[in-house]
Amino acid sequence: MNRAFRHIIVLLALCISGLHASAYYGKYGKSKQKQFYFCKLDYLTGEVRFSSLYREQERIGISINEHQNSKYFSGGLVIRSSSSIIHKNFLVLDLDAAYLPESNKDNFLVIPDQSEVRSTKKLDLTASFFKEKDFNLSLFGNYDESYSTRENLTNIRTNNQHLGASMGYNNLFVPFRLDVHQRFWNEEEIGGSRSYKFDQFSVGATFNKSFRQSDRSELRLNHDRNISINQYQFRIANTLNTLDFHNSIHLDKGQRYNLITSVNGIDQFGNLNMRRIQAMELLNFKLSENLNFLTNYTFQSTRQDSARLKQNGFSTTLQHTLFSSLRTSIHFDYDRLKHTAFREVNRKTGIELNYTKKIPGGHLNIVYKLDTYRQDHTSGSIDLRTLGEEYTLSDNRITLLKLPYIILSSVVVRDISGTLIYEAGLDYMLIQQNTFIEIRRIPGGAIPNEGIVLVDYTATRPGDYRYDAITNAVNVNLYLFKNHLSVYYRFSNQDYFGLHTTDFVTLNYFTQNMAGLRLDLGVVSLGAEHEDYQSSILPYRMTRYYVNYQQNLGERLILLLNGNLQDYVMLNDDESRNQRYIDVSGKVSYNVFRQTNLNMDIMYRNQSGRGIDLDLFTGRAEVTSTINRLYLAGGVEVYRRNYIGEKINFKGAYIKLIRKF
Repeated sequence: MNRAFRHIIVLLALCISGLHASAYYGKYGKSKQKQFYFCKLDYLTGEVRFSSLYREQERIGISINEHQNSKYFSGGLVIRSSSSIIHKNFLVLDLDAAYLPESNKDNFLVIPDQSEVRSTKKLDLTASFFKEKDFNLSLFGNYDESYSTRENLTNIRTNNQHLGASMGYNNLFVPFRLDVHQRFWNEEEIGGSRSYKFDQFSVGATFNKSFRQSDRSELRLNHDRNISINQYQFRIANTLNTLDFHNSIHLDKGQRYNLITSVNGIDQFGNLNMRRIQAMELLNFKLSENLNFLTNYTFQSTRQDSARLKQNGFSTTLQHTLFSSLRTSIHFDYDRLKHTAFREVNRKTGIELNYTKKIPGGHLNIVYKLDTYRQDHTSGSIDLRTLGEEYTLSDNRITLLKLPYIILSSVVVRDISGTLIYEAGLDYMLIQQNTFIEIRRIPGGAIPNEGIVLVDYTATRPGDYRYDAITNAVNVNLYLFKNHLSVYYRFSNQDYFGLHTTDFVTLNYFTQNMAGLRLDLGVVSLGAEHEDYQSSILPYRMTRYYVNYQQNLGERLILLLNGNLQDYVMLNDDESRNQRYIDVSGKVSYNVFRQTNLNMDIMYRNQSGRGIDLDLFTGRAEVTSTINRLYLAGGVEVYRRNYIGEKINFKGAYIKLIRKF
């Protein structure tokens, strides 16, 4: 890194000297720019930083009693520049570099004291040839080493290296772009036992072609070699070849009739062997101004180890609009699955009515949906493996894994990339809910609120069965007084009939009623809602109250306050399953005087229930000021957490100085 910085400084010195050498005086003495030159610096910006942090952290639990004092000092230099060589359309060099050394000393109460020197390094360099030409080439290299703290619990060190090249050729025959990437990513917990490594080499090509103005085609080819090592030092290596083709055609000049084709193919081998091809054809016919017809066909064929799956699907929808107030749609869906272990046929028909009407003082919206669904399943009793099922985990929402009879020990939870494996008891928890499993994130873990995770699991599937389901749903929304008052009601019901050998199938009979109102008074909005969910799987009653306050007091003061109470009463024999969530957050922003601001943020969360008891408080106050190109900041922060008997108490203070140039 030090040698690279020396080379960069020499290059910048040459370009700065070329900035003056590239100018000359014309006939009348006016300064002009030479068209060609050796090296010219187009711009150079940067900043010098210094910061200091002191913090105290106490961790108390059943088998943990630890106290830690930490002192951090950091500083460094950040440089951003752009230079052109010979000509601006020949070669442009973009540089983004940072060297931010950091030292800290940690004093522990129950384990030996330790000192370490840490530094943050970053170097991004891009060389762009012929940027404004039809043929262009870009070479780049990125290196960064960073440290982060996860909710004051764990220090994470991440090292990332990325090299690559990109070449494009814009022509009248087949415009295309080629990309080559080499990435190495390493993440580890400082003071912990978890580490993750990821090595990827990728080559990709994209081709575009239009035969006339009414059509457009795109073909993408990609080759990936991925190697990952998880926290258990288990090595996973896969090679992945993909093909994506997309074509759209307007069948008439008015673009009322359209045909869209998509094809995706995957060939993967290594630890996980899989071949999959997916195809979709979509027809969209606009029969009249008020009548639209859509139909599509989908095909999928997947081979994974000893299992094979073929799926054919067909759907069609007819939409009609009457006087812009009533929208009606009728749909029919058909899916046929042929798996090595089972056969399944699904049929779904439905109708939707959407009515909007202006009334004195506001407007009314009513939506009604009716769906009938039939599933016919043929198989023996087997253990079926599901891979990469996607879920969004929210603190205020109950999330159940889709299938019943899941083997608890088979559940594996990954991040959206599929590389990082989350750890049960630290990042998430699994709660048995009758024959289903509830998954919930643990605050302070690696899964963020509203974060997306991929879940692998094995579930025991029953043998032959068949059933018909019918679902009704009604949504009524009433908006009054220029939308300052809104009242809404939701009803949905699901019932079953035509049952055949469904003794081992968990069917969700439910009736859901939800009513609520919202009052918007400008600076204050508040509301309440009540939900009664009578379910054969997880029945509950939920009551929610919320208030949001935001006001600008003059031009100098901004106040924000949000509160939320959500209470779940589980309608079963075990009252300890009841759950309650209380959230309060606030923010104050005050302009003390010109370019000097005071910002305060607070957040409190309380949740209670079996396995989720939590008290969490965070607060921060910060003063920032800008004097010419000098930026100053100082603040204090507090963190208090009590999660199922384990307590973490944290407080700290910090200052930052940044001089920009």
